[in-house]
Amino acid sequence: MKIIRSIEVWEKGMDGGFIGHLPLAETISVPFLFSLFQHEQDQPDEEMKLSYMLDEALIAQLQPYVAEQMNLALHDYILTAHGQPDY
Repeated sequence: MKIIRSIEVWEKGMDGGFIGHLPLAETISVPFLFSLFQHEQDQPDEEMKLSYMLDEALIAQLQPYVAEQMNLALHDYILTAHGQPDY
């Protein structure tokens, strides 16, 4: 199974609706992602399969790997992952 990572885009606020996904470049490394989020993990998620809210600092570090410009003033963003069969 191949792990696909993307950025979920949500309307601002707790009751905001889901807008869509922004793909992450396949060149982004899992160790790099782990280094960004390991301080938020109660248990090591070295394969980065969980979801994480993005703040301004994290968006700045991930922006080079996302084709579309992210704007935290307009939307909320979550790094997420899902599996896709290899066949």
